[in-house]
Amino acid sequence: YNKLIESNDVDDLTYIRHKITDEDIKQGTIENKCFQSTDDLLNALNITRIDENTNLTRTDVKQLTPTLVHVKFNEGCLKQKGTTKWKHILVGLISVSIINLAALFSAIILPFRKKSAFKWLLTTFIGLAVGTLLGTGIFHLIPMAFSIEDYDKDLTFLTKGLLTTIVIYLFYMRDQIFETFLHIEAPVLQQKNTKSLRENLKTMKPIGWMILLSDLLHGFIDGLTIGAIAIVSISDCLRMMVPIVCEEFSHKLGDAAVLLSSGLPIKQALLMNFLSSCGCYPGFILGAKLGEVENFHPWICALAGGMFVYIGLADMVPELISMGHEIEKDYATANLPITRILKLKILLSQNMGVILGIAIMFLLAKYGEILSQYF
Repeated sequence: YNKLIESNDVDDLTYIRHKITDEDIKQGTIENKCFQSTDDLLNALNITRIDENTNLTRTDVKQLTPTLVHVKFNEGCLKQKGTTKWKHILVGLISVSIINLAALFSAIILPFRKKSAFKWLLTTFIGLAVGTLLGTGIFHLIPMAFSIEDYDKDLTFLTKGLLTTIVIYLFYMRDQIFETFLHIEAPVLQQKNTKSLRENLKTMKPIGWMILLSDLLHGFIDGLTIGAIAIVSISDCLRMMVPIVCEEFSHKLGDAAVLLSSGLPIKQALLMNFLSSCGCYPGFILGAKLGEVENFHPWICALAGGMFVYIGLADMVPELISMGHEIEKDYATANLPITRILKLKILLSQNMGVILGIAIMFLLAKYGEILSQYF
């Protein structure tokens, strides 16, 4: 520690953090203390300056360094006070509300579900959800969980993460090309229903209840993630919002169709679809509170990272493949030939969204610091 302080690397806190042990920090810092200004920090350590332009001595720097390292790398010290804290909360709430608007936007799109272009558009959006979810997990959340950005200043982990993503994508393409196509039945919509919402809920099929409960839990975890990250970093919060919006939009359209097939009329299905999205608000409140707890931020990133990668690969990819089958089924029903050109168009529509989603999240990870400068 003493040798490091006497070296020329004293200005690089990130480098110092990996050379100083936790014991050094405990011995040289005021534990569990965060500071709101430079004067607060200097006064706590009894360091005096004649004026603001006076340079610190080497002894002062040696005394300050452990505390600076503690404050910089202690997520508990990142919690904000006053207007700054409310700015983070406001941006987080706006992000959660935009995510909820995905359910309302589905109400605009759903009446056009019988149009031929609907499934083509939905296919691209599902592909976009796959790409953004996978990219967020690999390029953002998992590195945050392990604090890789603090160790890897050159961002070489992004290149390795991109290689991992490309390998996953190539295996997906292999399955797409060589897969044996399955017969998938589209949801059967019920005839017009004039019963009350309470009566319809009593007769709603179990699959409808499963959708509602799972959406509430899913929304709660999304809100938890946004809340915990927003309280620490607004730019990271905005980056997390992108994949969740893409995933929620495509999911809500599918969920609305399932609720319709469960016996609910369209207005009630859309209402239940929207209400199930509101689970993200209590999740956000809890996440924002937990985000202020020391060292909680990496844990929520680990939780969300696993969830995003799983949903992208195990949930959205089958849905993406299924939508391609639905398009082919529509052609077969209309007695139109299912040609190789058609299959290539479907594959292009799917992969356009996947590649775009991965590219967006990679660029946000690589150049996200530019975004953070505005917040």
